[in-house]
Amino acid sequence: MERILMATDLSARSDRSLERAVSLACDHGAELTVLHVVDGDLPASLADAQARAARASIQEHLDELAADESPRISTEVLFGRDYADILEVSEKTNAEMVVLGVHRADSLRDMFRGTTAERVIRAGTAPVLLVKDRVRDSYRRIMVAVDFSDCSRRALEFAIKFASSARFHLVHAYDVPFKGFLHGRDSQREVSKQHEAQLEELVEAEMADFLSSVEVTAPKLERVMEQGVVRDVIHRQVARLKPDLLVLGTHGRSGVARAFLGSVAEDLLREPPCDVLAVKAW
Repeated sequence: MERILMATDLSARSDRSLERAVSLACDHGAELTVLHVVDGDLPASLADAQARAARASIQEHLDELAADESPRISTEVLFGRDYADILEVSEKTNAEMVVLGVHRADSLRDMFRGTTAERVIRAGTAPVLLVKDRVRDSYRRIMVAVDFSDCSRRALEFAIKFASSARFHLVHAYDVPFKGFLHGRDSQREVSKQHEAQLEELVEAEMADFLSSVEVTAPKLERVMEQGVVRDVIHRQVARLKPDLLVLGTHGRSGVARAFLGSVAEDLLREPPCDVLAVKAW
């Protein structure tokens, strides 16, 4: 990874994402652009004052982080709208990852417009890292939610290239079709057990096929296949594995379908259990 864009709103939430962005830049020897967007509708004198204060605040934090370990760090302050300018700068710098902090909850705005992270993911192409936790180390335990789609494959491939020395846990949730109709008398229970065993074998074969299609290899990888609702399985496995990064694949679509990430992804982005990396497949 050679180019990273980090967007900050100068809040304590963004302090954590700046720390992670600097850490990643140092780990990868990457060029880091730190972006702050000042509301373009503010009066000129107030906007200029905010821009000067933003540059000073960012530089002060970079100095505290001893960011000189990565000499290629630049700061850009623009006047405009947050998500639109993030996308524009991402394209201009050819960023291979966009790093954001956890947003401040605004239920009414989020309902109609979505969070900044969701809007950047929907309209952009670069993977988006949403940072929740303080930086303690490089990512060591990574959980990847997979559904055997191209989205999941690209997300896994990017994550392995991004953190090849980490331990990966691939989590796949599956359901037993017509399970509710198979319970009852002993004979029905036996049929149910046989059905579930056959389904487990099928899921294991699908996982093997999926992994054979992945173009890069993780040296440390655990496969977790659990029966249940996707949302519930992900939360249970996050609680069990305690990953420092959760990776999701999201669909790259055009037109009105672009507006929908899926309810599970939206939940995880709005209330992330840990740092979350969303990777789009086109």
